[in-house]
Amino acid sequence: MKKEFSRIFFRYIFEFMTAGFIGWIYEVLTVLIMWHYFENRGMLHMPIVPIYAVGAFILHIILGEKKRNPLFVFLFSDVITTIFELGASYFLEFIFHRQFWTYNAWWGSILDRSSIISSVVFGMFALIYFYIVHPFSDKISERLPGSVCTGLSIVAVMAVLTDLVISVIQLL
Repeated sequence: MKKEFSRIFFRYIFEFMTAGFIGWIYEVLTVLIMWHYFENRGMLHMPIVPIYAVGAFILHIILGEKKRNPLFVFLFSDVITTIFELGASYFLEFIFHRQFWTYNAWWGSILDRSSIISSVVFGMFALIYFYIVHPFSDKISERLPGSVCTGLSIVAVMAVLTDLVISVIQLL
């Protein structure tokens, strides 16, 4: 039982870190392409944007493990992640008294807090998550010893939590 839990825990942590890192790469590249400068995006110091990881988990909870048509996953994810992004932007602004992102210069802006373009990107990320990241985390968790899964998971959780505490203190 302990081995099983360590593998499940590892998968959640691995997928959180991977989705957050993919989001960070997207955010950094977007700023680089649109405005021609590097900016470390997100609220953490680590190259992880937690909203992407949380969005992936929300989709995973809603859609579950059942195999689905990729077009359905794409379209459904567009809608859910757009709603999540809108809600998260208001929630973070309420907590930290600042707006973390705006889409006011984007085509298809939705209340300046999301856009049709970002929704399409989130749909593509959902496909990457469900058809590449999630199956890969299953394979890697089965190949690693349970103790390695546990150790890596604990180190990753401690690093993210430490960064989160430091970042929130700095933002407040």
